[in-house]
Amino acid sequence: MKEQKSIRRISLKTKFATASMILALVLSLVIVLISYFSYRDSMFKRYEENIASLVKTASVFVPVEKINQYYETGQTDADYELLIKEFQIIQEQNQLEYLYAYEPTAEGFKVFGQGTKPGMAGHFELGDFLGTDYYPQEDIDAANKLFTDPDAPKVVITNESEFGYLISAFNVLKDSEGNPVLVVGADMSMKDINSTLFNYIILVSSIAALILILFITIYLLFLNKSIIDPLQVIVDNATDFVNTNIDDNLSEIVALNIDVKTGDEIEILAEAFNKMTSDIIRYIKELTSVTSERERIETELRIATLIQEGMLPRNFEYPDRHEFTLYASMRAAKDVGGDFYDFFFVDDDHFCITIGDVSGKGVPAALFMAMTKATVKDLVLRRLPVDEVMTEANINLCNNNEQGMFVTLLIAIINVKTGVFQWCDAGHDPAIIWKKDGTVEMLTGKKGFVCAGMETAKYKMNESQIEKGDIIYLYTDGIPEANNTQNEFYGLERLKTLVASKEEHDIKSLCADILADVDEFADTEPQFDDITMLGFKFEA
Repeated sequence: MKEQKSIRRISLKTKFATASMILALVLSLVIVLISYFSYRDSMFKRYEENIASLVKTASVFVPVEKINQYYETGQTDADYELLIKEFQIIQEQNQLEYLYAYEPTAEGFKVFGQGTKPGMAGHFELGDFLGTDYYPQEDIDAANKLFTDPDAPKVVITNESEFGYLISAFNVLKDSEGNPVLVVGADMSMKDINSTLFNYIILVSSIAALILILFITIYLLFLNKSIIDPLQVIVDNATDFVNTNIDDNLSEIVALNIDVKTGDEIEILAEAFNKMTSDIIRYIKELTSVTSERERIETELRIATLIQEGMLPRNFEYPDRHEFTLYASMRAAKDVGGDFYDFFFVDDDHFCITIGDVSGKGVPAALFMAMTKATVKDLVLRRLPVDEVMTEANINLCNNNEQGMFVTLLIAIINVKTGVFQWCDAGHDPAIIWKKDGTVEMLTGKKGFVCAGMETAKYKMNESQIEKGDIIYLYTDGIPEANNTQNEFYGLERLKTLVASKEEHDIKSLCADILADVDEFADTEPQFDDITMLGFKFEA
């Protein structure tokens, strides 16, 4: 005998400790991230407010009414010199990388003035033009957008250009008529922000880690005393009870008496274990006496299944008759079912086929099915018209029907010489006529109320005809009402399509293919209703 592979178990204490450490790491990470983004956003906001204020201050010194004059003449005056001086002071005292004023064009920037002193890198004079050889095209486009779009961003942070990690702010100056004439901008380095943020993260992480370690230590001590130790007592007692060989020591089994005083759900659990073991001992003794009774019932159900199967005709061969072939099958949803079919000769020229579906399932449905089948066959063999057969069967089945059961029923009596058949339908699914040419039709006519449903119900006879090679296919609602895991029904349209798709005009293969298709459709969904089929082919 192969040795059973041992399973490595991890103690509850280890799991709680591991989970607590993981939780501490996650919480620390969350706290650090929240603090980081909050602090970073506040720093960015301060930078934005500062540089925006500086740009507005610098804009005050621009003589707007003289801008066009300076550009056209290239000559400056005292106002322009004051502007340049103030730009240099603002840039130097506020540690700006650049402070500038320019007129954007589609090709580049026309310099007006800046805070960079002569001789320093990046210094330009009034009227100098800076195109794509100095600025990338996207910067030029963004500057032009400040003139054309009032909603364009006035503060921009960049970290991918050759100028480094900068925050830039812009202010658009307009003339007396409200037309934009100049952009004042400033660039401030943000290279120190990363080191500031890093130091802040280290500080917050250290504080969060210390707090969480202290909390988890206290938490685990409390957890061990109030939960894990009492649970271990319950586990030890329950293990001893489970490991007892009940078959050999049933008379010696004693219910558990776990003594745990925690005043919470664990104490309730211990009391539940005590009661459970007491109930288990009682149930085992009761089960011993019940098992034999259950085995007897299962044996009787198996016998009932065999009896029901024996009531349904299984011999589909009539060696002396060549006018027709037939086949039928029934698969119950439970051990015994309420569906049935029957076929027999009424006389030399007339052959009866019938199918029914009793309400409900199990033994009661099987008994009502047996009574219905015997009643119908007796009435048909009296040579009564098929509508009178249905009417009399309904009256007989209504008598002493205290359980309120009913049956859907279809009876057809076929002239095997001409193909003419008289039929009557008591609330059953419509039969399918599978023509020799492969087309599929539903048998339509007058329908009546279900049998055993109402004693005064009346039924009408229908008359139809099939041609040589045609097949009459009868079925119960276990086929169209079969459902799958998505609660979809199999349906009549799928049934008709399957019948029409078959090339071989054979009843037995038709029934087998339909049953297989229903099973494929249902997938893992269990069979809910009995599935019964009967086919009659009028041979050529």
